Amino acid sequence: MPDLVQIIARILQLDTKEITSELAIHETPTWNSLSHIELIVSIEEEFDLELTGDEIVAMTSVDNIRRTLSLRGVITD
Repeated sequence: MPDLVQIIARILQLDTKEITSELAIHETPTWNSLSHIELIVSIEEEFDLELTGDEIVAMTSVDNIRRTLSLRGVITD
């Protein structure tokens, strides 16, 4: 199973220790519109799924990403 923390850390160029549930797009300088798309594409590829537009728009924090992937059944909380 892919490691979500590793994916987020790689795309946002952060240490894995910095990836907390509270990490959010508007509070992270490296999480901009381009890196958000890169993150979404990486998540879709790694977890072998296609996210909806509503899911992509809602994925603005690590907590929201986990929630979405949990609802899709690809990770457990």
